[in-house]
Amino acid sequence: MATNVKYLCVHVFCQTKPGTADAFREASLRNARQSAQEPGVARFDVLQDREDPNAFCLVEVYRTPEAPAAHKETAHYLEWRDTVADFMAEPRKARKFDGLFPATGEGWDYAADATLE
Repeated sequence: MATNVKYLCVHVFCQTKPGTADAFREASLRNARQSAQEPGVARFDVLQDREDPNAFCLVEVYRTPEAPAAHKETAHYLEWRDTVADFMAEPRKARKFDGLFPATGEGWDYAADATLE
């Protein structure tokens, strides 16, 4: 039987300046591919608003309470942060949630054969 887990889900809302969405998206995808391979990260999704192409949401799902701090010390995060700083129309906003469903790690984690491209 699978063990119930309570993963930390962080939604980071980003509003980019007009003309920077493509560069922000590419930098965020590079960061996400590497972030998804961190031991403390169950998922790392990059979402772009369908109506406002300058609006993004990063959905970061962490396995442990310590994982977000470890993520922010990685070279790929620091590179992303510095790269996108000038693209931001306003400061990033983050909201933290407890994951209630799925209640097991298997529901959040990428499949073993997932291609993170």
